[in-house]
Amino acid sequence: MPKYVPLTTEPDIKASRSNMLDFHWAVSAVTATFVIPERPDAALEVSFADRCIVGIVDEMPLSTDVDDSPNEGLVPDHFAYRVEGALFFRVQSEAFKETVKVADGSCRHYRFITGWTCLDVVTGAEPRFTVVRAGGSD
Repeated sequence: MPKYVPLTTEPDIKASRSNMLDFHWAVSAVTATFVIPERPDAALEVSFADRCIVGIVDEMPLSTDVDDSPNEGLVPDHFAYRVEGALFFRVQSEAFKETVKVADGSCRHYRFITGWTCLDVVTGAEPRFTVVRAGGSD
């Protein structure tokens, strides 16, 4: 059963009113920028400084990412989660998951949900959250 563990972001983002603005993939890092609905002058940049497997679902109904069991821990209108036991993570390369691990020895799955886009990231890095100017980095 997928277990969703909500992550705290500052500012708190109302998922249904947000969207992914931009996505950049580098050799050993990914960065995604999201709308902060209450702050038209700012955006939230989420970055991972390590190798990643990424899945992006546009036009967001999560029902397109059918899992084989009920979800636990989803919070209405919440944006950021660490996910345990989801199908997306289970079907990824075991070799990748063995070589990319965080300090506690595990590879992790993160999911960022908006009203239009869902971003899944499998990585050994912790997410970094940074508020930037809308339309560019600070």
